[in-house]
Parts: sequence; C-alpha cells; structure tokens
Amino acid sequence: RLNSIQNFGAMDVLCTDKTGTLTQDKIILEKHVDIYGHENEDVLEYAYLNSYHQSGLKNLLDVAVLEYAGLTERIKAGVQYRKIDEIPFDFQRRRMSVVVEGKGRHLLICKGAVEEVFSCCTHAEVNGSVEALEPSYLGQLLQVTRELNEDGFRVIAIAYKETASRGGAYGLKDESDLVLVGYIAFLDPPKDSAREAIAALHRHGVQVKILTGDNDVVTRKVCH
Repeated sequence: RLNSIQNFGAMDVLCTDKTGTLTQDKIILEKHVDIYGHENEDVLEYAYLNSYHQSGLKNLLDVAVLEYAGLTERIKAGVQYRKIDEIPFDFQRRRMSVVVEGKGRHLLICKGAVEEVFSCCTHAEVNGSVEALEPSYLGQLLQVTRELNEDGFRVIAIAYKETASRGGAYGLKDESDLVLVGYIAFLDPPKDSAREAIAALHRHGVQVKILTGDNDVVTRKVCH
C-alpha cells in the first residue's frame, strides 16, 4: 500500500527480530562441555536423553541435539531407556526434566537456562566424581558460561540425579538436589546478507535496533 511506502521513506529507526531475520534460523550444536569448559561426552548423552524423551513438538535446540552426528545409533535412547515421566517446561522455571530408566539406573535429567538449573543443583561432576557444589564455585561456573556467550554461543545447562524407582507422578519438588554435569552450546550463524543490509540502512540514516529474547551478550556478538 502507498501509505506504507511513505512510512518507510520517513523511517529513521528500524526495530527488527534477530533469529531468522539477521541469522539463518538454523541452530547448530557446537560444544558439549563439563563445568570447566572441557569437552565431555556424558554431557552430550544426558542432553540427548532429555531431548529424545521430551514430549510434544521439539524446538530448534532439541532438533540440533537429536541430529548431532552418530548419537542415535550410539545411545539408542528408545531401546536402552524407558521414559517414566516428564516435568514440562514453563517460562517461569525456564527448565524441563524427564525421568528415564535404563542400564540399571533411574534418572531425572534436567536442562534449561543456566542460572535456573544452577538453583536446583547441590553437587557437580568434577573429573568423573560427584562433589558438593560449594558457593565459591559459582563465580567460576558463571565465568565458563559467560565466555561461551561472549563467543556467540547460546548455552543450556544440563543436570541430573539418580532416584529410586517409585510409583506416581513427578513434580517441581523433584527438581532439587541435582548434579550439574555441564553445558551444551549452540550457534545460529548470521545470514551472509545481514552485514550489507545493515550497512545500507546506516548509509541512509536509519538506526537498527534488535529485539530479542536471547542473552544480551550473545546478541552483541552476533551483531558485531
């Protein structure tokens, strides 16, 4: 419509989404690391079990985990593990958990936003052993995730606990006394055309503002 074109001509600030507009909207799982930032296969397996047994539509992060090379055949989540229950995601907790049974273990596996998962953890895996998560560790743990964010990665924390087999449903109170095992980190690469498009807008006196629900550190990295 003509009035829309006129409005575009008068524009001096453009507010735009990031995901799928400036980026490719193709999430890639790039890293799976322990609490110190070292590559760790256990983190990957716990993340896969959680994503595989999560019900409903899979989000792009889950799809990236499930499509990661070689995991389906190696872990055989549907054969070696049986789903017992699920504590669904909500936007207040910003985490979700599944309960599975297999290989002689009964596990609650939780994934979600870093600080929200931290709040449920009392222990962490350190060099293959489980140790109490002292308050003094928190700064170091956050530094690892901060460095990943500064490199443009979106970070999800992974934690678990072993529980006794029982009847009945699981609830929010069961997301407690967890063992922090590490992080999975994702990239959503910028579109090749994004840099020139933004530069062209700047040349014409239009400021570009990014509207996103993502971590602000990640957003700055993508924009730079």
